[in-house]
Parts: sequence; structure tokens; C-alpha cells
Amino acid sequence: MAKVGEGDPRWIVSERKDGANVNSWHWEERDLSKHTHEELKRRFKDCAITDNIKISEVSEISGDVTVAQRKGKMMCYFELKLQLKWTGEDEEGNSTSGKLEVPEVDHDEFRNEYEVHVTCADNDAAAGKMESVVREKGRKVVRSTIEAFFDKIFEEYHIGQMLKSGASMPPPPKENQVQPTTAAKSTASPSSSEMTSFSLKMRWGAPIDDLYDGLLDQQKASLYTRAPAKIDPKTGGQFEFLGGVISGYYSDLKKPSTIMQQWRLRSWPVGVHSTVRIELVKEQPAVTVLKFNQTHIPAGELESVREGWRANFFDAMKIIFQCSMEYI
Repeated sequence: MAKVGEGDPRWIVSERKDGANVNSWHWEERDLSKHTHEELKRRFKDCAITDNIKISEVSEISGDVTVAQRKGKMMCYFELKLQLKWTGEDEEGNSTSGKLEVPEVDHDEFRNEYEVHVTCADNDAAAGKMESVVREKGRKVVRSTIEAFFDKIFEEYHIGQMLKSGASMPPPPKENQVQPTTAAKSTASPSSSEMTSFSLKMRWGAPIDDLYDGLLDQQKASLYTRAPAKIDPKTGGQFEFLGGVISGYYSDLKKPSTIMQQWRLRSWPVGVHSTVRIELVKEQPAVTVLKFNQTHIPAGELESVREGWRANFFDAMKIIFQCSMEYI
């Protein structure tokens, strides 16, 4: 079997002089290793495990990622090794840190429960409790984040599907293309200084469980947005609203209090996601306060994003949910 990135010579057909890939017959491949390393570092940066424990960074990442096509069928081969740093602080102010290590994850196992090792720098009781939380929840966050990234790659490159006769492989991610320095401003992802955020607070005349379930109900989402919606209500599950104009995945779900999303508009640069946090607080048996916060919105997009949430989501939801709502 050929190594990742080489291609089996039995499948390679000589190139035509005009450079055409006749009927997508010969082996064509693209190296996505750099893009994958950079994107996973970005996704794991300050990635929440719980309210007080997070993955602070990817300290090491290695391995190859290749997408390829043979006879028009798209394939993906990868094998990665990662080491991540986690940090935490409990309610008493005790802090600790440790590592999450993925010795190996590949294209055959990334949707399964592969090994994720957890270590902690301290041995006291407080650190032990936080380490236990990381073992229970942190490993799930690691697996779901990696799965969500490769699900996106599989979707963009139509992995497992057949290209139309004569079609070329989809273009590489924009951030992997070498751009002249004079054009860098127009093609690069926004820097942190160019990001913006906003918050909203509402009081809903609905029980907390009903409101939580309603926010994750695909059928209701299609009704209040008046467009097709797709929702996979689990940590790592993906979502689409307004027929794909909005997409992303759930980075954390805690019923009935917390919904966290990695959220983007289709028009944003490749790889750019904002972070949405929705907190529900029970005020009375049939009254719930909803706290909404969205960060890392690209500059210039803030007003349209804020108005979109109000018009397409919250203001419309109260009609479908048949309950009162006021901004506070």
C-alpha cells in the first residue's frame, strides 16, 4: 500500500501534454497537512471544557493529511498525533494544569473512541477533581472537535463521492494559498484586534427545560427561521440554519443551562468561526432568563449579526413557542 502523500503507482496514468485530467482517471492529490495543523490549533485555542476548565493550546501536532481522487472518487487519508495543554481553576481559587495527548487518530478511527490520555501537573485533592472532570468531559471535547473538523473536510471535498466526468478536485483552503504581501489584507483571516462581540439578555415566559429543548429542535428552527434547518443536538454535532447561510457545531451542551456553538456565516473567510454562548437561568417555574453572548465576530459584521439574531431567531421564536419575551 502506498504511503500517505505518495499515491499507488498502479493507479497513476501518464499526464496528457495539455495537462488535462481525462475523465478524472489518474491519481490526483492535495496535501492539507499545514491547513489541518493550523486549523486545529485555532479550534483548540481557549476551547472550553467546562466554565472553569479549558484547553489552552495545542503544544504539539504532527502527521499528514491528504485528499485524493482516483477515477473520479474522492478519498481522504490522514494520521495525526496531538498534545494539548489544559488549565483549570476551582471555586476556591485552586488552579492546576495538565496535558491531553492523542497518540494516534486516523481516517478510519476519528469517529470512534480512540485513546486520549490525560495527565495533571499536581497531585492534591483539588487538582484530582479537575483531572477527573477532564477525563470525563475533556476527552469528549477533543474527539468532537477533531470529528467536526474532518466532517467539514469530508463535506467540502465530497469524500466518498464521485466527481462528475472531467471535473477537477475542489480548490484548496484559501489560507493555504500563497498570496502577495500587498494582497494579504484582503485574503487573510481577521486578527483578534479586528474581532467584535455583543451580548443580549431576555426574560422568557417559558419553563427552562422547554426553552432549552426548543432551541435545539430542528423542526421548530425551520419554522421560526422560515427556512430549512439541520440540528444534531449533541456536543460536536453540527447545525445549519437558513438553508446553510449559518453553520457550525455545538462545542458544549449542558441541559438545561448551557448551549455553546462555534458559529459562522457562509460569506466569512474559510476557517473563521465566532463563539456563541447561551445561558439559561430559571427565575420562576415558568420564567427563564436567557443570557446571550457572541465573540470573535469579524469586523464590519457585528450589526448584521446582531440584527439577524433578533429578527430571524429571538423575535420569531416567541411566536412559534407561543410565549412572552422581553429584552432586559
